[in-house]
Amino acid sequence: MSDVQIAKPKNPEDDWKVWLVLNPATWLMPIFFLLLVIALALHAVVFQMGFGWA
Repeated sequence: MSDVQIAKPKNPEDDWKVWLVLNPATWLMPIFFLLLVIALALHAVVFQMGFGWA
């Protein structure tokens, strides 16, 4: 095994590093579209069950 030590993150000082991996320019719009699809499906189920507007 190697003797490489990985530094533990110091939160919240190191929180910005997450955006080096999770780049908003790449993932923000697909996440929003996925949330839209989930919201539409949830509303469709709720209205199908009869809990919509009376």
